[in-house]
Amino acid sequence: RFPEPSGYDDFVNANGGNLNAYTASEVTVFYTELRQDAAEEGMERFSDFLASPLFDPRYMEKEVHAVDSEHAKNVQDPSRRIYEVLNALAAPRSPVSRFRTGDLQTLSKGTDSSDMRSELQGWFGKHYCPSRMSLA
Repeated sequence: RFPEPSGYDDFVNANGGNLNAYTASEVTVFYTELRQDAAEEGMERFSDFLASPLFDPRYMEKEVHAVDSEHAKNVQDPSRRIYEVLNALAAPRSPVSRFRTGDLQTLSKGTDSSDMRSELQGWFGKHYCPSRMSLA
């Protein structure tokens, strides 16, 4: 219903709101704040954003670079270094012992944009399902 890749961001900004998101070890959190009179349409747009993600290749590349930038920032953080050393000491079969954030090398390895789009769609369909979501 909302085919523009930047449509949700544009709507939020045009309605006095702000938004952000982050991914932690086991959750992805989307945060949106809107004026009350825009809330109903905002919920429609947000639900469409999750029900029918566009996975526009132009924005996928932008996100890969954003993840890489976040990773590069974390590498310099002393507390993050300690965290990663502790994780590296975990049992090799534990997911905790694996690299978890992503950088240009790991996110672009051997894939072109159509392969990446297909992989993202599959991963999204498996993990972003209503039974795993909460709304607050």
